[in-house]
Amino acid sequence: MCDSLVQDVKLKWRTYLAATFASYGSLCTGMSMGWTSPVFPQLRSDNSPLPRPPTRLEENWIGSLLVLGGLLGPLITVPLLNRVGRRWIIIGSNVPLLLGWLLAGVAKDLPTLYAARVMWGCATGMQFATVPLYIGEIAEDKIRGALSALFLLFINVGFLLAYAIGPFSTYWGLTASGGILSLFYIPFTWLIPETPFFLVFKGKIEEASSVLQKLRGLPKEGVAPELEGLQALVAREFRVPTRIKDLWATRGNLKALGICVFLAMLLQLSGIDVLLFYMEELLERIGTKISPSDGTIIMGVVQVVTSCVTPLVVDRLGRKLLMWTTSLGLTIFLGIIGIYALLDSHFKYNVEPYAIIPLLCLVIYMILFTLGVGPVPWILVAEMFPIRTKCMASGIASFMCWLAGFVWTRFFRDVAASYGIYTAFWVLAVCCGLGFVFSISPWLPETKGKTFDEIQDMLNNRSKEPKPVPV
Repeated sequence: MCDSLVQDVKLKWRTYLAATFASYGSLCTGMSMGWTSPVFPQLRSDNSPLPRPPTRLEENWIGSLLVLGGLLGPLITVPLLNRVGRRWIIIGSNVPLLLGWLLAGVAKDLPTLYAARVMWGCATGMQFATVPLYIGEIAEDKIRGALSALFLLFINVGFLLAYAIGPFSTYWGLTASGGILSLFYIPFTWLIPETPFFLVFKGKIEEASSVLQKLRGLPKEGVAPELEGLQALVAREFRVPTRIKDLWATRGNLKALGICVFLAMLLQLSGIDVLLFYMEELLERIGTKISPSDGTIIMGVVQVVTSCVTPLVVDRLGRKLLMWTTSLGLTIFLGIIGIYALLDSHFKYNVEPYAIIPLLCLVIYMILFTLGVGPVPWILVAEMFPIRTKCMASGIASFMCWLAGFVWTRFFRDVAASYGIYTAFWVLAVCCGLGFVFSISPWLPETKGKTFDEIQDMLNNRSKEPKPVPV
């Protein structure tokens, strides 16, 4: 088995390299997303680049504007994906990414910092909408799951770097580190090829054949069957121009859109961005006795390790099973954190002997989220929609995901300040509870091991009647 893997890598090393280069950008955006956790204490210190410490409201805007900027991602990418291609959009994400680090590095006032966060969000939204699609189109079926996991892995490595560098560096040290690492993405994106699917879509058959030969490590004759399959697919799916109303042209498409939008919003309403953006502050406020900086590093390591295991679990267990088990787990452990915070901050009970509980709950939260609630919505988008509408469906689900994330990151700390941090965690638990109820209901079908036609039959409530046997 090991010899077979080595031989496969020798033949297809360009596919692995292209997927790695494309995914590297998520390390840079992951750093920008985790940047707020160690930076907020520094903005309140004497070494802050700002003339005065930001208020809680201003910090809320600093945190949430990245998510608001993420809304721009689907608005930019969806209209351009089939016009300029996946590669050029990935290359284009360098502009807002580097501009964000530059603005953060020279920021002397809040508007400049706000603009930096919006730029980072735009880059993040563009990459989230394009890189997984790019990897899916360059990879063969048997390695697609493993290569797709690189994107999530690099994001979590980015968070870990922000959590590990930030507490032991200055504001400018952390920001310069992110900017320098992001510079490497420029040559990386120039080196990646366009996807064979897009080249066939544009009628560039010879160029598509050349790219396939490099990616597969095979001669022209060896990639001919795959190239013919792509040509047949494009001819079948794009006989007429794609229209937005195709998303609700059938009952099945409309139901699929509702499922994917709800689960994409649940992804954010479970509180993931809140926890990642404000990790140090939350660890301090919920009463855990461990150092906030140490706690964030532990959480970052957990994310990285779990993201390595995720593709193995997701490919073996059903989507419905993963959704209801992980959403139930999130409900329970977020509720426990809320109870702990209530006893500690409201009733003033001595909870010091149990100070490990909130950190342990957050660790389990990260594991469960990374295994189920996080990846499953995007797997369902890929499985429930035909190729002609998949880009639009993914764009709408992404837009609603970022919108829900903006609302929650903007107002979470206000809820915590007005009604107690325990109330904020209970709201998160209720959202996850709604996800659990939805996941065990008949509204969410199981798609694992099903063909596209079988999934469409389930969504349209069609039953396959047995054909009569001729007498």
